[in-house]
Amino acid sequence: MPANLTYMARILQKEEFEETILYIDTYFTPSSIVINETSERDIYIVVDVIRATTSMAVMFDQGAARVLVAGSVEQAREAARKVAGRLLCGERNVQRIPGFDYGNSPVQYAQLDLGGRELIMTTTNGTRAFYACPEQALRMAGSFYNAGAVITHALALAKTRACDIHIVCSGESDYFGLDDAVCAGYLALELQHRQAGIQLWDSASAAIALYEAFKPPRVLDFCSAARAVIDGGLPDDPPFCIRTSVSDSVPVVVGREPETGLLVIEKA
Repeated sequence: MPANLTYMARILQKEEFEETILYIDTYFTPSSIVINETSERDIYIVVDVIRATTSMAVMFDQGAARVLVAGSVEQAREAARKVAGRLLCGERNVQRIPGFDYGNSPVQYAQLDLGGRELIMTTTNGTRAFYACPEQALRMAGSFYNAGAVITHALALAKTRACDIHIVCSGESDYFGLDDAVCAGYLALELQHRQAGIQLWDSASAAIALYEAFKPPRVLDFCSAARAVIDGGLPDDPPFCIRTSVSDSVPVVVGREPETGLLVIEKA
């Protein structure tokens, strides 16, 4: 069924029942996101398990005031020149970007005191996925590490707003990434367990099937993201990233900073 007709069918079905029906689907790559007249009122959970969205949760756990997401290295550097005192954080192909304060290691961030600091962040996959979502939609960062908190927050907002939840996998250079898909399956399954009547689209059901087949820690033996990080000299990061519901931080996009154009993420 064409995307616009699918959404119309969902709207009509919602109007047919007094109780709101919540739908869950999964985008396995950012480029597969469908944007139409209803999508900007929905909720998007961006997932980059290894490692961006895990690192974001840790940053807020460690006291960060805001994380400003840049779509490119150049945009991040320019923003840092405009506003002094911010930490430059990010990686390309696993490695810390030359001249940046930190890379994208959640293990490293867990050892820092970030109280009140503002961080500019750009990564190979995760930060770009936030820009792929509808501009006015509610976007939040999800991972195994903050799964319980992000599920609770997303579900409460979806019920209040009577909208759907989309789980967006950052993937690997816009190709399918097993770690993100497995995490998406876990989030979809937990959402279904917590709310009776939730409807899953085939993409969410597929993600759940992948989760059942590659439950952590097994997923680490099969995903290229884990291998790349381990080969890049950070063997502690992948096991850290599959720890489940450790953090209560839910990073949420609250808008764009006029001065730099960066997406502003704060703790919900």
